[in-house]
Amino acid sequence: MKKRMSLCALLLVLLALTSGCTTQLVEREAEDLTGVEIHLDVQAPQEDGAITHEETVTLYVLSEDGSRLNPVPRTITADSDMSRSEAALQALLDHTQENYAWPEVGLVTGTRVYELSGGVATVDLPARARALTPEKLFGLRMAITSTLTEFSEVSYVNVLVGGREEGFDLAGTLAVGALSRQNDLDVDAQYMRLDELRQSADNGVARDTTLYFPSADGQWTLPEVRSVTYASSSAIDYLYTLLEELGRGTNNPLATDMPAPMKYIEEMPEIVRTEDGAARAIEIQFNASLDEALEEAGLTRAVYLAALTDTLMGFVPGVDGLRVLIGGDVLEALEQTPWGEAVVSEYAVFARDDFAEAVGAPVVIYVPAQQEGKLQKSACVLAQDCRTSLRDRLTALMRTPALPSGLSDADILAVSTQEDRILVNLSGAFAEALSQLDAGQERVAIYAMVNTLTEPRGAVWEPERVAFFFEGEQVAQLAGGLELRGDLTRNPGMVVNP
Repeated sequence: MKKRMSLCALLLVLLALTSGCTTQLVEREAEDLTGVEIHLDVQAPQEDGAITHEETVTLYVLSEDGSRLNPVPRTITADSDMSRSEAALQALLDHTQENYAWPEVGLVTGTRVYELSGGVATVDLPARARALTPEKLFGLRMAITSTLTEFSEVSYVNVLVGGREEGFDLAGTLAVGALSRQNDLDVDAQYMRLDELRQSADNGVARDTTLYFPSADGQWTLPEVRSVTYASSSAIDYLYTLLEELGRGTNNPLATDMPAPMKYIEEMPEIVRTEDGAARAIEIQFNASLDEALEEAGLTRAVYLAALTDTLMGFVPGVDGLRVLIGGDVLEALEQTPWGEAVVSEYAVFARDDFAEAVGAPVVIYVPAQQEGKLQKSACVLAQDCRTSLRDRLTALMRTPALPSGLSDADILAVSTQEDRILVNLSGAFAEALSQLDAGQERVAIYAMVNTLTEPRGAVWEPERVAFFFEGEQVAQLAGGLELRGDLTRNPGMVVNP
């Protein structure tokens, strides 16, 4: 009989290579645990669940006069699967609402969107936040940016108001763009520097700008920040420059280029009033050949329009949406979308909210490497609301060679986060599929799941151990590759090309 391998087989030693700049992890020989009693003091989960966990975070709050930011530690309580950055953001907005006399705003109530993808966070405040003075709004932007960039998962922050960029100045002409971490917490000094830039903006202005491109599979859009230089701070200059920039293609390996907008434009875009005069819209008239280009690129109108809308609405101030014509026909609805929800625009104007489901979030999973018995890091794109979901990461893994074919989400009976471990209850069919593998293949499959589940997600609480159950019971072995009783910890020693 094959020896059952210990869940302790993952103790690793670090070997320094002679180059002095590279390290390699080597696994320790597995122990034979035949006959050893291993018992967990927890029951298999019957439904998905998470615990409530306390976390201490640093909030950057405005001083009483709003002139600077002060770092303040706060203990927050949140669902353990919630993003740490999102929990900190809510705590910051709660603090702001409770401690500042901004009754005209009702700031926190109605905060609609926290979007995080590939290190780019977007916070969409309610439209009534436009009642803030430019100075107050800028201070809030700095507070949000400093708080969110405390976390390694966030590098850039966009703060929108009512689904659009709100200009820095009273005239609403100078776009702020994507903000990054600043060591200077003097709000007044930072505001004055931007104001000086506004006064010289007619000579050109460079801004970190978030562009959206289709994901490589054509199912989602993904944000990408790059520095873009604009000829002036006029909305039309912003618009033309952004369309040209989208045509230059993406630098994101998980995204794909899109048909260059300016190549298919029938007439130069302009900013127009809607028929009722209530809103301003960017009007873009494409010729009929755009549809052929989209088909050739493997893209849908929905994803293309989502990338355009999120890019333009996230930077061009003072516009409420996009009005699009293709071949002379006004686009009023998108019945078929990759994310499943039809999009119907009001007054034939598409707003950022219409594509809230379109932005995907890259997550790390582990898949078999070419080297036998090894794993390698990979990435897939999930929906925004699934980016910290353990179940959805397992489901994504099922679409790779890491796990036996024929399995589905229904074979994941429950995934639950506990204080010290992740509990996974899988179906009998899942156990049977693993039993049909050889011992090496089973080991790769199990540790693909363990490494994927324990990969940092940016969640409030992230256990480092996994316990597997099959139909509610732990089993000693399936294909003989691993001892499956008790807990398993992540195995970096199996990972090549980390």
